[in-house]
Amino acid sequence: MWLLAAHAEGGEISIGDTIRIVVITENEGIHYERGCAFYEFRELLVENESIALVADELADAPLFEVRLIGRSGTSTIYVGDHWMSTTAGTSLLPGKAFERISTLIERRKGTGVPESKIDTTIRQASKRIQDPNFVEENRCAERY
Repeated sequence: MWLLAAHAEGGEISIGDTIRIVVITENEGIHYERGCAFYEFRELLVENESIALVADELADAPLFEVRLIGRSGTSTIYVGDHWMSTTAGTSLLPGKAFERISTLIERRKGTGVPESKIDTTIRQASKRIQDPNFVEENRCAERY
């Protein structure tokens, strides 16, 4: 049984306030920002954040650690087989949402930063986002 506690650093941020998403797989960190995949990924997480909250004890291990970076800090959530764990608790992910999240990650596998550089790139992104001169650019006119 797994007991997960999602956490926040530097101030809790909501999923909707996320400016960058970093998915940590078994050997890389995949960054999502500005593009269509980022906005779709964030929307999927927001839409499913509070669907049927369940007990925090889960039978299967998380498949992905997902770091959310925003202006006020970072948060970590975990995504498992049809579930996600946030600071609010653990909720179920409907089949279509889970499949789409998995597809977004699979398409980008092999393009991320090596495991040894994940924390460094997260700190760099966080510092850049929290700079008062940072402006978020939405480079996605439509979903693909």
